Amino acid sequence: MKKTNSNNKIINKDKSVLCNISKKFNVKNIIFISILLIYSLSFFSCFEGDDNYEGIIYPLSIGNTWDYTRNWNTYSYSDTACYPHQYEDTSTYSSDISVTVTQKVLLKDSFETFEIVGIENSTMGMNTVKRYYKNNNDGLYIYAYMSGGPIILPKKQSGNSIVFKGLKFNDFHQLSDFVQQAMPHLSILSDSIYYEEPPLKALQYPIEIGDQWTYREENDDTGRMDKKVIDRKDVELSIGTFECYEIKYIYDIDHDGEWDDDIWISDLISKKGLIQRTITILGIRNTTASGDSTDRYFDSIDTYTLNDLNVEL
Repeated sequence: MKKTNSNNKIINKDKSVLCNISKKFNVKNIIFISILLIYSLSFFSCFEGDDNYEGIIYPLSIGNTWDYTRNWNTYSYSDTACYPHQYEDTSTYSSDISVTVTQKVLLKDSFETFEIVGIENSTMGMNTVKRYYKNNNDGLYIYAYMSGGPIILPKKQSGNSIVFKGLKFNDFHQLSDFVQQAMPHLSILSDSIYYEEPPLKALQYPIEIGDQWTYREENDDTGRMDKKVIDRKDVELSIGTFECYEIKYIYDIDHDGEWDDDIWISDLISKKGLIQRTITILGIRNTTASGDSTDRYFDSIDTYTLNDLNVEL
């Protein structure tokens, strides 16, 4: 089923979002290099052959940088009985994001990780977050973070709050942090380092279509979050064409044993890292500052698109 407004904005609720990229780039003089490597664990090395999908290992070389454009659209409605929903207004938030692998960091005197720093610049100011990753034999793991999710905006705003799946959030930004990491949402307010014990598998190696793994086990705060490799595709952006795997985040936040159909994330991952992320959340309810329900609901699509990179494999 599809939801449309008068401006023909479409949200596809059967678990896919179509993101149109206006600029296309014709790639010329592509050279395919076949490299024969001698190794004991094939998925532990970065193998580049005739098929660039093979042997993807997330590139964590110090100095690697990715720049993204973020466009976050919310669509409001009040008549929940009418379906497709008739959107009454739309708001858009835009920003620029830079992500850099800065240094190696030893955590708890035991784990050598790579620090990744994300900086978001917008009209609201500049905000920074740090995450700590390590490539292991069977996947890319996240060991710790500061400030919760990838992009942190002011943590407390006056005025209305929002409710999704029975969980209350100060604003859309806090909700976005929650769904991207599936962290207990009160922890997002902390500025101290947050350790994952045990570390979470952000990517599973080797990446193969159909594979599914649990990112976060079910608990009272977050429910369960899995990731699944659903497809591979060529993604054309203004800076080039990237051969990507599509990885979908799926959730059971309401603990009913079924995957939720009103929230999902789609990542497009290539050998050069994250190319695009789209976050879809449907049926967010607005509340007053005192916590009383209002008659306003929102659907949200939040998209991060790569616009530049400097990556050493």
